[in-house]
Amino acid sequence: MPPDGQAPFHLIRHAALTGILCHGPQRTGEATYVLLNDWLPTTGRFRWEGDAALAELARRYLAAYAPATLEDFATWSGLPVTWARRAWKMLAESGAITEYGTLTMLAGRVKELPGSSDTPDVRMLPAYDNYLIGYRTREVSVPALHQARVWPGGGLIRPTVIADGLAIATWTRGSGSRSIQVDAFEPVRPQIERGIDMEKEAVVGFLRPTS
Repeated sequence: MPPDGQAPFHLIRHAALTGILCHGPQRTGEATYVLLNDWLPTTGRFRWEGDAALAELARRYLAAYAPATLEDFATWSGLPVTWARRAWKMLAESGAITEYGTLTMLAGRVKELPGSSDTPDVRMLPAYDNYLIGYRTREVSVPALHQARVWPGGGLIRPTVIADGLAIATWTRGSGSRSIQVDAFEPVRPQIERGIDMEKEAVVGFLRPTS
């Protein structure tokens, strides 16, 4: 098979999904791959198996993504909905989860929602951020009218600017260390502009090479 087109990508992906190889260290800016057995330490017997492993996976999902639904968990994990229901049932019977309206959270993590504030919570998220891929639907994170600007096709998910949990813009980084371009979906309020400027400075500071 000639090593051109999409063939190498699919061969590497197949080998990764079947547990043969994984990402190794970068060399001169290029990705490398190593045999999984050579790269990772042996784990011996798994700590969780069967239903215990299913419940633990669901618990860890909720620890990272809650509030969420079992349908969200099924979509994120790729497991059948019947498995997700079983995981939810086991967690509920053990007292590990609690309902928050139509959503589910880990027990003990429900807090009173903060009061309204004049200062919006603005965040610049990288491409493929978990916040954009961890749920069954996208309406909660990105307005339907602007979803094509975040997911333009071809598996691409662009970096986004989030204000109070909702995507309001995409952003790109230019060749210069301080070159960050924000493309807002609609005109934004001055308070959000200030939040974007603060996030830009934080990103620039993170990316600035150290001496």
